[in-house]
Amino acid sequence: MKCAVVLTEPEKKTLQQLSRNHDHRDFRIRAAGVLLLGEGRTVPDVAGELEVSDKSVYNWAHAWHRRGLCGLLGGHKGGRPRALSNAMVATAVEAARAESMTLRQIAQHVEEIHGMPLPCRLETLSVALRREKLSYKRGRYSLKKNATRRSSP
Repeated sequence: MKCAVVLTEPEKKTLQQLSRNHDHRDFRIRAAGVLLLGEGRTVPDVAGELEVSDKSVYNWAHAWHRRGLCGLLGGHKGGRPRALSNAMVATAVEAARAESMTLRQIAQHVEEIHGMPLPCRLETLSVALRREKLSYKRGRYSLKKNATRRSSP
């Protein structure tokens, strides 16, 4: 069964950007699928290329016809719930901005404030802090290295 999608030039550009740059993988795939349908590809071809079912491609086409871009962007339900609550992340960000701490010290501070052990690994806390535009680097001993090099000759 033919499922035609007619796209204007601005819609094509928007879908191309969405298929490349959106944070959620399922939105990127939906946009790529509608683009392929707009090029005249058949539903089985699109489904095979994107490794999804034919039914999914039909659903994307119907959502596009009904609501346009909003139809594609609605309904992101994928992914596991976050291990850290928003309150825990806010506490960690506040602690990290208040003073220079290691990741373990930040985790201990969060545990003390919330009265429960951290429900995840330190790497998960690190990812949550990076999402808040904070980054941490391992401490380097550059002063010791420079001092030993200079005193050696």
